[in-house]
Amino acid sequence: MSALYKLAAVNSGPETSWDDNHMRLLARLNDEEIEILQLPSPKCSAKRISAELCQMPMKTDQIMGPPWRLGICAMEDKALSKANQEIFRRLQVDGLIEVVLFGDKTLLRKRPEEWPICDFLIAFYSDGFPLEKVISYTRLRSPFCYNDLLMQSLLFDRRLCNRVLDHLGVRTPKRLEVNRDGGPRAHDWGLVQHVYDRMGLGIPGPEEGEATHERSHPPKVSLSEDGNTLLVDGRTLHKPFVEKPVSAEDHNIYIYFPTTPRGTGGGRRLFRKVGNKCSEYDPDLVVPRCITEQGTTSSYVYEPLLNADNGEDVKAYAVGPQYCFAVTRKSPAVTGVVHRDASGKEVRLPTEVSKEEADAAAKISTGFGQSVCGFDIVRNKGKSYVIDVNGWTSVKNQPSFYGQCADILQQMLMSHVANRVAKN
Repeated sequence: MSALYKLAAVNSGPETSWDDNHMRLLARLNDEEIEILQLPSPKCSAKRISAELCQMPMKTDQIMGPPWRLGICAMEDKALSKANQEIFRRLQVDGLIEVVLFGDKTLLRKRPEEWPICDFLIAFYSDGFPLEKVISYTRLRSPFCYNDLLMQSLLFDRRLCNRVLDHLGVRTPKRLEVNRDGGPRAHDWGLVQHVYDRMGLGIPGPEEGEATHERSHPPKVSLSEDGNTLLVDGRTLHKPFVEKPVSAEDHNIYIYFPTTPRGTGGGRRLFRKVGNKCSEYDPDLVVPRCITEQGTTSSYVYEPLLNADNGEDVKAYAVGPQYCFAVTRKSPAVTGVVHRDASGKEVRLPTEVSKEEADAAAKISTGFGQSVCGFDIVRNKGKSYVIDVNGWTSVKNQPSFYGQCADILQQMLMSHVANRVAKN
């Protein structure tokens, strides 16, 4: 039975389907029909991969020869985004690399034993992604994984993520933690061992007596009489500061401003973009949630607000340890308006990456085991601070990044094949 391969079009027009290499327009992408999504090959060939690797003799009796199957294991809304399509289309090379997308129906309704068998796998989390199920698949099929799936789970907790960054020597803002949930800890001992084996870092394991003690002895939290200083177990942090929920999936981040002769205090609520808004000022946002929510298990991370140079944040994208691409955007901490160009796209301008930022990118990609990893930077007075790590992220509307990223991922694939051949 022939398979029907579908993929949303890269352009802004209707979605496109490739069936037996014939293109036709679709009104929509029907989820019920999606089981395995295979990308059409762009007009490229093996010449895009280094000649030395392509001319390497393959011992096909000892290792599966080309074409090698590269699986894209992600939720459809992410895998079929225009930016990711641009990368995945470039990865497919006729006769060498076949790119196969796992659809939502496969991921959510089928057992890992029924999923496509792949030689290589790109898998990354987004809302609804069955991470534990995908980990089971990798243990069953043992593909070469571009992304360390166990390490991805550390990105869910900002506190654990910060501990890894500290261990890697990546500059981050100073911080206070208000832990009422037993503190940051791995969900199982296998992850504890994996992190230690990978980088020699010890992290707390599943809840035991220590966490129970922390729950029964919550931190002492208060606000100074003038309302401008947060006190946590005797440690202090002066406004302006940033308040982040410990869950990286919670994007409701608040900024608190001091009340001074020159300032009226209040705060700013940051959130996921809604139309042209990304934050809003609230004059009544004075008391941090760690105080208003006492008696709950709500936990927060507090950091000093760093004034971003030129009022811009930096979105950085590491591809392996050797390449980092970055763009700037207007900081939502400065303005609540999303700046867009004449075509309605958010204005993000490429920016040169400093040596410190390139070093941080290499440490993050290698340390977290993510071949492609986005992270956020604030540049302040000549120094760069990493304020968030996002996992797999693809920059929008940057063709040079797509080509460079695909080339590096192809080289990783071919290098792994070469190593396997050499061992055989």
